[in-house]
Amino acid sequence: MALNYILKTLLVTVCVLGVSSEFSANDTKMISEIMNKLNDFPQTFLLGFKDLNASPDCIKAMKLYEGAVASGEEWAWKMFDAMSKLQSGILAGNMYNLGAYDECQSVRDIVIYSPNRDISDGESRIVINGKYCLGAGQLLPGISIGWAMCSPDACSSDDLNIMMALAQLPIEFSEVYCHDPSMDPEITGGDIAVIVCFGIILGIMVVSSIYDVYLRYFEKKTIHPILLAFSVVTNGEKLFASTEPGTNTGQLECISGIRSISMMWVLIGHVFISSPMVAVANVLNIVNFFTDGWTMYIRGATVSVDSFFLMGGIVMIYVYLKSTKDKQTFNVFFYYLHRYLRLTPAMAAVIVVHVTILKHFGSGPYWPKNGGANEACKKYWWSMLLYIHNYVNPEEWCIGQSWYLQVDMQLFLLSPLILFPIKRWPRITLAAIVVAALASISTSFAVAWVHKLTDMNSINLDNPNALTDYMTIYYTATYTRAAPWLIGIIVGYYIYKIKVVQKGEFKMSRLLNICLWAGSLAVMATCVFVDKMQDEYDRLAMSSYIAFVRPAWSIALSWLIFACVTGYGGPVNAFLSSRVFQVLARLTYSMYLTHSLVLLVLYMSIKQPLLFSNAHAMYEFWSIFALVFAISVVWTLVFESPVIIIEKLIFGRGGSKRPVSDKPTSKAIDVTENINSHIGSPSNIENRNVESGLHHRLSGTLNNPHGVVNAGYVEEKPKQSDMSIIFS
Repeated sequence: MALNYILKTLLVTVCVLGVSSEFSANDTKMISEIMNKLNDFPQTFLLGFKDLNASPDCIKAMKLYEGAVASGEEWAWKMFDAMSKLQSGILAGNMYNLGAYDECQSVRDIVIYSPNRDISDGESRIVINGKYCLGAGQLLPGISIGWAMCSPDACSSDDLNIMMALAQLPIEFSEVYCHDPSMDPEITGGDIAVIVCFGIILGIMVVSSIYDVYLRYFEKKTIHPILLAFSVVTNGEKLFASTEPGTNTGQLECISGIRSISMMWVLIGHVFISSPMVAVANVLNIVNFFTDGWTMYIRGATVSVDSFFLMGGIVMIYVYLKSTKDKQTFNVFFYYLHRYLRLTPAMAAVIVVHVTILKHFGSGPYWPKNGGANEACKKYWWSMLLYIHNYVNPEEWCIGQSWYLQVDMQLFLLSPLILFPIKRWPRITLAAIVVAALASISTSFAVAWVHKLTDMNSINLDNPNALTDYMTIYYTATYTRAAPWLIGIIVGYYIYKIKVVQKGEFKMSRLLNICLWAGSLAVMATCVFVDKMQDEYDRLAMSSYIAFVRPAWSIALSWLIFACVTGYGGPVNAFLSSRVFQVLARLTYSMYLTHSLVLLVLYMSIKQPLLFSNAHAMYEFWSIFALVFAISVVWTLVFESPVIIIEKLIFGRGGSKRPVSDKPTSKAIDVTENINSHIGSPSNIENRNVESGLHHRLSGTLNNPHGVVNAGYVEEKPKQSDMSIIFS
């Protein structure tokens, strides 16, 4: 949701990993004392208010509450039953008791009359609603404890803190984590406007789809291609179309598999680190899980984003050189405009959801007060849409994972500085790129050294600002993340030279191939599975790790891509080029945008502590993956595919109306369009499969039977080797 959400998730994960799997004798004694106090607290809570210096309204309500409990009134016993009691498994890490949120919230509009039962006397009656508050406190260094209260809504968090102080319990409450029926989010004008807009779009999609089915059934031509822009039938065909791997020699087929697996890696990393963010009944199991050697692939998942930077650089330069070889023109203005139009609508829709209707998607102890409309999105939406948010306000993020889009767009804006000279002075330009990559690596080292940064997987509790510094100073900065992208440009250039200039002629000895594969896999395994935890902070080692781990990963992955596209990939290339990845790759942009929203709603809406286990964690991942996949299909069909077609029509690239049997006419498209178009599905006529980076998405590149022509080259006699690889 916001960067604070991600930081909180990571920080809690770090705290969990810092907990020892065993308690000392002194720790156990301290815990037992607190357990005794918690066990006695319900009685203290009911009787201790008489000595409180609390607000008069709270004391009055508490007196009625005590009397109602003694007389066995249902509403009072619901309230008493909903508050936390001493739970089992504290020594196993069950530190948070969330009580019964829904039961507490169900205590509403309970009217208590004075003894004279004079209903007409307004002063003699009180309306009591259940107010749920979740408090937390420090049990031991690195270990917090949570406790839920269900009290009359007349009592504030300050009143509850007075009760806790009286009971000598280290728990504090804040109104931020208190909720009563009066705090339920209301449907605002903005919510209504968004619902109406989404409803209109849905209606247009239904009408367009029905019209499409009608044309197909009666074999008629469309009045205008724009009438089919929202058709789920046509856009769905493009989205789920695939070709047999190896049928198009001009493709970088393995890119689809790497992109898909990288997106799954991002998702599984976020799913697993989200678990400790909320109450878990067996925290120590998480400690054992994350410190186990084989699970380092989860903590090392951050390099998956560098895979996207690498692929972006490879595809951009490959497409540019291949297109300019065919004498296409390059227009910088449209180069930027098309890119912006392809990325922004889907992201803008996510921002709108965060600001408006998201607050109605959940409830619970962790659900933000009043629905938690993202204030960062309200204040800084403009910097998100201008792709400068990582510099304008890097500590308050709207849609935290969108930092990648900000960095990637900024690199894209700088790309003409490479594209223009590389055709005329390739050696000088490549040398300059190497220097720029080394400068980015050196800058990363210098930043880590000067600010004494610690990798997010090595942060301890001694410096609470360490994670924020790491994220804002290094992790989301363009100048420290540019090296993989620059490495991708170098690799993409040589892929172009071999596949296009040399017509695929490239020979390498079997021994060298084996050595390079072994070295590549060894480097990638080291980057992921190396233990980054340090007993004592080593400034040189940590700065070196931060500076070199991402370039090292990118170089190793570069060999995998290079081997696959030059015929030395073997079964790896066959797997990465499979049809299922062709489809999944088109959804990666929407999956990247929407998956954190899904995780936010699922985890922030929990009402009982989670029970963590390896099997259950994998079950959660695959179920969340299926949910994110389904949402991404809808997001693509609603906010991406129609926009792509409309954009083509506006700029004169849409097809004219023609019967189903018509063939496409010749049309020369400039290189700007080829680089900027999103990933599309292979045409039934042209047999193409369009490749690109993480967010290089479905573009509607099919020649569909109703007049929307391909966004790349459209020829009378398409060739098997032709390819429209378009960088969005």
